[in-house]
Amino acid sequence: MATGYEIRHSLLNEARHMLYEKWNRDWEIIRRNHDLAQKPIESMPAPPTAAEIKALAEDLYEFVQRK
Repeated sequence: MATGYEIRHSLLNEARHMLYEKWNRDWEIIRRNHDLAQKPIESMPAPPTAAEIKALAEDLYEFVQRK
């Protein structure tokens, strides 16, 4: 059985993975659109912050705690 620490650690890693996957998809869409339009990329989306990762992990943990 997993401890509370292990569950929180797992959820934090899952939140990080989810947000970085979204960031990578968004970046790929921007890159493709700019390639198709033959325009230079003016700015790149910011990667997820620690605060965003923590907030998502807390939301996931809240869901797990519901009965």
